[in-house]
Amino acid sequence: MNHKAFQDQLAQFPVNAADILQQLVHQQGRLEPEQVNELKGLMELTSENLLKALFPLAASMSTCPISHFSVGAIVEGFRSEGQGPVYLGANLETAGQPLKMTIHAEQAAICNAWHQGETRLCRLIVNEAPCGHCRQFMNELHGINQMDILVSPLDSGQQRQYRISNLLPDAFGPGDLKQSTRLMSPSQLSFESPNPVDKLVNAATEAARRSYAPYSGCHSGIALLIDNGDIVSGRYAENAAFNPGMTAVEAALVNLRLSSLAENQGKVIDAVLVERQAPISHQGVTASIISHIGAELRYFVV
Repeated sequence: MNHKAFQDQLAQFPVNAADILQQLVHQQGRLEPEQVNELKGLMELTSENLLKALFPLAASMSTCPISHFSVGAIVEGFRSEGQGPVYLGANLETAGQPLKMTIHAEQAAICNAWHQGETRLCRLIVNEAPCGHCRQFMNELHGINQMDILVSPLDSGQQRQYRISNLLPDAFGPGDLKQSTRLMSPSQLSFESPNPVDKLVNAATEAARRSYAPYSGCHSGIALLIDNGDIVSGRYAENAAFNPGMTAVEAALVNLRLSSLAENQGKVIDAVLVERQAPISHQGVTASIISHIGAELRYFVV
């Protein structure tokens, strides 16, 4: 992870705009509606052109030791009237793990918004059409049929607008498996922490409560303790087609990256995975990733 790349991209913006964008560091890659509107005025850009101007900044958050190819994506939270918050995301690859563990930029931006409390998105903007993996991932979202997907190539003034039905015709989704819930729908399960006096276990349990696992029932959450005392968590996001889902540890890696935009990433010194008893388990793959970053996984089943 190279936090300098993010700061270098910030330096490409006018000083007054860069001062606002610097807040992304303290807001986990989020811009508030007031900040977006101020940037539009300062840079004399439409909302769509502003988001396009932020592509290189989003891509600078990438961690890509395998492909060496950085991709950025941006989503906007749904508000019935006016501008919603904007969330940045970038692709994240994990050396030593199967390519299946790669997190696409669209997934990272959606994950960012979900973990910061959004329950629905009004649009996603990328510089190239989403791949099939991301289209299937997005098909799981609450309100996806009303979400705009904007494709705005960096080397062109053209912009194409789609709905998921255009990008994924004859789609297979939650309805085919008789599921009424959707990813990002407001929901929270209720089960006890397996160790209420341990704050890391409690954080992982809370993440598991807010996870989305309607097909396997394996609600899982992870919490990472960083050497500066911070706790970073992640929730599992399941998918009707299974493979495009995101494990809790993948979500935590996205959130860990977002917490280190201004400085070198801290060392993970402890990690807890809490998951419900189910026909599947994320313990093995999670332990492998946690071991790779130099920590040991503590595991609890509830």
